[in-house]
Amino acid sequence: MAKSNQIVNTLVVWLVIMLVDLLVVRDYTWVIDNWDIKRVAVNFGLSSLALLSLLFLLRPVMVKSRFYKFGVYTIIALPMLVQMSHFEVYRSFASSFGFHAFAEDPWMTLSLWVEQFNIVKSIIILGVVFWSVKLLSVSKPIVKWRYALNVIGFILLYLLTTFSWYGVSNFQNATLAYYSTLLQMSKDQALEFNRDKAEVAVNNTQLDNLPNIIYIVGESLTLSHMGIYGYNKDTTPKLQDLEDNKRIIAFDNALSIGTHTRLSVPYMLVGIEGIDPLGKFYQTPGIFNYAKARGYNTAFISAQDTSWGHIREIFVDDDVDFFWDGLQMNKNASVHKGADDMRVLKEIAIPYINKQAKPLMLVLQMDGSHYPYGMHSTKKHKKFLPELEENSMNAFDNTVVKTDDYIATLIKHVQDKNPNTWVFYSSDHGQGLGGKSGMFNQSFTRNTIHNPLIISPPKEQYEALLLNKKMPISQADIVPTILDIIGMDPHANINGQSLLKPQSKGRMRVVSKYMPTQHNEKKAVLVNPDLSYYFIDFDKMSVTMPSGNKTIRFKDWDQQYQQIFINKDSALLN
Repeated sequence: MAKSNQIVNTLVVWLVIMLVDLLVVRDYTWVIDNWDIKRVAVNFGLSSLALLSLLFLLRPVMVKSRFYKFGVYTIIALPMLVQMSHFEVYRSFASSFGFHAFAEDPWMTLSLWVEQFNIVKSIIILGVVFWSVKLLSVSKPIVKWRYALNVIGFILLYLLTTFSWYGVSNFQNATLAYYSTLLQMSKDQALEFNRDKAEVAVNNTQLDNLPNIIYIVGESLTLSHMGIYGYNKDTTPKLQDLEDNKRIIAFDNALSIGTHTRLSVPYMLVGIEGIDPLGKFYQTPGIFNYAKARGYNTAFISAQDTSWGHIREIFVDDDVDFFWDGLQMNKNASVHKGADDMRVLKEIAIPYINKQAKPLMLVLQMDGSHYPYGMHSTKKHKKFLPELEENSMNAFDNTVVKTDDYIATLIKHVQDKNPNTWVFYSSDHGQGLGGKSGMFNQSFTRNTIHNPLIISPPKEQYEALLLNKKMPISQADIVPTILDIIGMDPHANINGQSLLKPQSKGRMRVVSKYMPTQHNEKKAVLVNPDLSYYFIDFDKMSVTMPSGNKTIRFKDWDQQYQQIFINKDSALLN
């Protein structure tokens, strides 16, 4: 009878944990959105069986001492708490990016976790796990051969859900998903790549009246909250005025290269779009290398701490004449909050521009709209009130007001001084927004990948650019456009396209996480002109259709789509 009771107790605990997983760690809306996806049913079912097996394995461990009991409690509760907090923000479970971010800056990550902490859900989770541990505690001797078989069964199920083609962590139970992600990372340690950057041959060919070029890299600004793109709040009145007077073009169908700053910014300054598992990026010259070879003065001014993501290490070399970053104005500058954008513009960037006699290639990296949003706008720009909390929609919209002021101020100043000046603006990525404090930029949501791209050209080039206003393009196209302007041939690895040339209505674009960075996630999307997309998981070599309800193996996908990725990396399928 006691044996029977222990089996029943284990099954009851397992069922309760599953319900808490689905309705507390996640929520019922996730269940409604995913209940009919076969891949969810298979993966969640297998990971649930693995958890059941784990519970049987842990029962006899807990009777040894309170220390062991507390250990089991932590093993189950901690992943559920972490996954709950992550889901509150991103509507997904913790990824390799999150774990790498924690390793790089634990205090920042913990502060974000505390910010998203849901006390009610946490109490439910802690209470249920405490009850579960108490109910599972037994003193009955184990049958060793049965226990050994259970160990083998658990390991096989765990490895199956971790490494099989359908083993998506978001579709597992929270506890197993947590440990599966850690195990995945263990086999994907930092890779070494050839870092010998190709040299750019000096070009002394005369080009009459070489223009100044200013390239603004924004931060976390989503297109859907800009008035110039149709938002119902007037967040960009100054840009709207510039567009009405044909001084800027706001491109309607541009995409981000990637979803994270330390992925997208490097590629934005090189002009590569797509997956890059072999590290071609490191052999490819960047915008400063080309500009210097063409005779430009070069400068990189960032409001952020450029040591984060190794941006400084990657780009600041002998081809950068002037470098300045946010630490010189704000000693506490970080990815969380850099120096004030308007101060950097007026006190550093504009004075530097005014002193230049030779043609100038200037990259400006903004502090922009990074969370917490309330910290990223000044009193002058807090147009939409009340903000209520740091990450409210009004707080985010006020960062857009600040960016509107920043871009317009810069364009008017430089073009009044020298009409033969180009200004480019593109945010590194968007923001998911929504939820308690916004979904940020973890997943391939439209708000994350549909990117603002604004160009202010000299009057003579306006009409040529206007032809591509509604065409499907990528922010990877900015560098090739600049090279076209200054008369430089791009390196073979650069696959963006010059916007001074007509673009195809049917162009497919890639937004990727699969690049050799510290948070390399082997995922990408292939985006149609209408912004629907195919989701590719290169760990599983699987493709999820735009409907989201069907997943196939990569090798069974349409050959023309396979070829887009095979062409970008011929070793992909080897």
